[in-house]
Amino acid sequence: MSSPAISIGHSSSCQLEYLSTEGQPTRRSPSPRPSSPSLSRNSSTTLPEEDIADTPLCHGADVPERILDVPIPGQNIVPPPKSSQPPAPQPNGHPARIIAMPVSPEDVITWRYEREPFRPGCVAKITTIEPMVMTYLRRDVPPEWEACEHPEGKLYFRHPGKRILTHTDISDPENLKDIEALYQSVESKLEDFNPRRPSDLEMVLDIRRGKKTIFGYYLASWEARAVTWAEETDIWLATLGERDVYCQAHLRHAVERQFWSHIEMFPNHRNIPAHLIDELKDTLLFGWNDLMTSDTSTVPYDERKLSELSRVMEKVKEGRMNGYRAIVIARNMGTFCKERFLNYHGQPGARLNRDECMSEATVHRERSLTFLLLSPCLFWMPDIYLAELEKIWVDNTVNYRPWNRFITELKRDWKASTTPATVLLSANVGFLAIQSLDISDPNKSVNQITSYVSTLLSLATYIICQILTRQHRGVSDRDDASRAASYLARKSSSYFGMEAVAFAVSLPIALFIWSMLTFLLAVSYVCFFQTSTATRIVTGVCFSFLAVITGLVLYMDWGTNPSVQPDIRGSTLRTLRRRLPIVFGWMGKRKVSGLRRKMTLGSQSAV
Repeated sequence: MSSPAISIGHSSSCQLEYLSTEGQPTRRSPSPRPSSPSLSRNSSTTLPEEDIADTPLCHGADVPERILDVPIPGQNIVPPPKSSQPPAPQPNGHPARIIAMPVSPEDVITWRYEREPFRPGCVAKITTIEPMVMTYLRRDVPPEWEACEHPEGKLYFRHPGKRILTHTDISDPENLKDIEALYQSVESKLEDFNPRRPSDLEMVLDIRRGKKTIFGYYLASWEARAVTWAEETDIWLATLGERDVYCQAHLRHAVERQFWSHIEMFPNHRNIPAHLIDELKDTLLFGWNDLMTSDTSTVPYDERKLSELSRVMEKVKEGRMNGYRAIVIARNMGTFCKERFLNYHGQPGARLNRDECMSEATVHRERSLTFLLLSPCLFWMPDIYLAELEKIWVDNTVNYRPWNRFITELKRDWKASTTPATVLLSANVGFLAIQSLDISDPNKSVNQITSYVSTLLSLATYIICQILTRQHRGVSDRDDASRAASYLARKSSSYFGMEAVAFAVSLPIALFIWSMLTFLLAVSYVCFFQTSTATRIVTGVCFSFLAVITGLVLYMDWGTNPSVQPDIRGSTLRTLRRRLPIVFGWMGKRKVSGLRRKMTLGSQSAV
């Protein structure tokens, strides 16, 4: 029996409440979203003492005051059935009737960043400035529309009377005609919801032209902090497929995150109330305290970023319409809403530590047999790195703070292996240059062979360090969580998965250790073979003492890290005991089947 899934049904359209329905909706393939600009983590951000400018960025008609009403609850009203027949195309290539398609704010953001570069087209170039002209406004804005300049620079349009927002260039008469037709299509879907339609409901319309033209829409309410649609839609529009949803309260965080993305796209006509500013300040304050008192905090920022954001929020004050303030609030509120959704905030099984897996299937990860057999050859380094990666990449999500710490320590380990490998390479060259050891016989001695091996391992260590450093040059220790998640998603979805990553990053240290051991073997052979008894005694006592000291250090380190080494040793032995019989049994079955096949072929040839 399939588990119930949450979808936004007809009853949620315009009522902005969420009801559960049986059945699993068909998931759509996610649209990639470009990384949103954020505060730089490589330098501190200092704001001037003056307040942020209050100048609105909308040009056109005066912006009226917004009327906010609480959504009126109503009964479930099913909209009229939609025709399954596609609209017949007109000679000009446009459909006879535009059908509105539900899209999410994340889709609109993706289209927003995918716009083509500026092309003036057939517009005449301005070559002169008229005398005594002091105002420079857009002349091609249709009546009753406003042209708004987003603080990032993107142009969008707003119809205050109909509460329409769009990125589509309506200065083009053809686009304006399609937007008006799209508005009528959405209005026809909303007719059954008019009695309980929120008074502050905004309608976002956008047209994406390509091989297939998409006429997208969604609805948003500031009072409810939610987006909605006028028809039943796939839950993927709200959750982006990042988490399965089984509770309305959990779905609420995903919907609010989409709402803040909407505010971030259309910020210029927003009044930021004082209680919202205080809410974000309190959220940052709590996150800062939780991060300083917990090593496994789920806060999406580190201490430096929280400090910078707190200074930014000190400059944000309640005031009249201002797009800059709205973006500051929306971007950070959206980040915290996303984090709450990913961590099942408010649910019985909420994740309180970032390294906890939400599902039992991912809590105990089985190592492959190849990994278990090769890891001891690399001194269990892959196990250590894989354990760290699994604490960072949890449920296909990554936390910014541990990722920075991991990648910084990783690059430090590679750099620490490069210099000793170069020194050991020089030591091997000097060792082989000793005249008493440099024999011309093609059959080299043991000390020469082991020194050759040590030299090759040192060269391999240096080469692999350079390759890994170059491959991870784009993976900065100051990357944000989205880039880290993209990097780890590519690695984990590869054929060998995270185990291959653990092997690769552990090669420099493991090969350097083997290089030292083989060089030690070469020196030991010179000391113990074809030498006097006194030499053997002195070097033997020295070697024994150093071996005992090294063993004690390893034993003490093993005992002081019970969370890593004993678990590695125990899990390796347990898994090998369980899997080796399976492998040998499989090999035995293949051998028996091969013998039976040969006997059958032999009997057929004899006949």
